Amino acid sequence: MAAVHQMKTEKEPFPAVWMLAGSALLLAAVVCGIGKQSYDVLLALLGCGGICAAAIQNGLKSGSFHIQHHIIRIALSLLLIIGFFLF
Repeated sequence: MAAVHQMKTEKEPFPAVWMLAGSALLLAAVVCGIGKQSYDVLLALLGCGGICAAAIQNGLKSGSFHIQHHIIRIALSLLLIIGFFLF
């Protein structure tokens, strides 16, 4: 939802497109995980990486970069990816 809103309001929608693509990859990872496909971990890694990279780029662009927020986001993403790997 954040990516769609940003695509409508920003003049440079590239980070929003990146975030939307990451979200789509993460959703595909969930579907593949349910279907017991072997590449769900890769999709989760790419999706979380895209979302985190877009969030970092947005923070840098807006001038309100909070490192703690991004460290927590990356840590939660890594936990999610580990969860895909284990299950």
